[in-house]
Amino acid sequence: MRRIFDWCILVFADLWVIVATNRQWRELRRRQRGYGVDQVKIAVPQLADEKFLWRKVFDHDPRFVTLTDKIACKEWIASQGVEVKTPKTLWVGTDAHDIPEDIWAQPIYIKGAHGCGMNIPVLTPTDDRAPIIERANDFLTREHGRPHHEWAYRKVPRRLLVEEVIFPGQDLIEVKYYTNGEVVESFMITRNGKQKTSGRWRRLLDGGYALHDQPTTTSPIIDRLPLPPCIDEGLELASIMGAQFDQMRVDMLTDGETVYLGELTVYNQAGRAHLQGHVLYAPMNRSWDIRKSWFLTTPQTGWRKWYAAALRRALDRLDQSDQTLV
Repeated sequence: MRRIFDWCILVFADLWVIVATNRQWRELRRRQRGYGVDQVKIAVPQLADEKFLWRKVFDHDPRFVTLTDKIACKEWIASQGVEVKTPKTLWVGTDAHDIPEDIWAQPIYIKGAHGCGMNIPVLTPTDDRAPIIERANDFLTREHGRPHHEWAYRKVPRRLLVEEVIFPGQDLIEVKYYTNGEVVESFMITRNGKQKTSGRWRRLLDGGYALHDQPTTTSPIIDRLPLPPCIDEGLELASIMGAQFDQMRVDMLTDGETVYLGELTVYNQAGRAHLQGHVLYAPMNRSWDIRKSWFLTTPQTGWRKWYAAALRRALDRLDQSDQTLV
């Protein structure tokens, strides 16, 4: 009887996802069919791309709102007691006209705190600020989370912030660490020189990392240079940050020596895992255990309580059989 009840509640949960996120569900279905995956299973997700959509619909961890807010995220990082630098916030407000005069005299980034892709570099002082101010204030008219059903972004207050430019005049290196719990499954390094290069390093069974011989979504040119000396420090920091979640992307900035923690990203590429999100036995999929998520570690109410219990049992059966659920 329990198996029949579980089946019914899981079917209901799948239908709920289709109704709640129809466009996103259909996009995921088309994408996975392109990779030879016939079914989209959100009620019991097994692929990383499915788990991202599941996270959007069900895993409404209050911390996700904090982390997607660029201002609150820095405060959260500081509260964790981890010794790591972050770019200094110089100003916060809701109208770029109010940015103090002395701030304009230095290299700065103006950002929208409530979304991605809302960045304006102002690397040299300028008196022609009107277009910059207009563009920055336009950020406040945008709701970032709605198009891709990114729940947490929709809860973030719309604000602007101004950050210092770290390593001014130097080519910046970005490193994105992809964590499943405390395990860093992979990291992507991007060098922003005259010719942008990028490479993804995957975790091996012995705990080391090897360069993936395919381009990333950031650059068609694979970065084959030696890793900077700070990679191990970044791996340790990412593991500490990631240990508090079932999955998280930890973004860092460096000149190769000094590490700055940039932000924590809840919805990678709006909910996709490049090159891995559709492959069942890829490490990114297998080691992402949603049983450690907020939804499955916090008491739920209403029908979600029944669904959470049924989902735990289904995941336990999958773990024991190491097979896909039929």
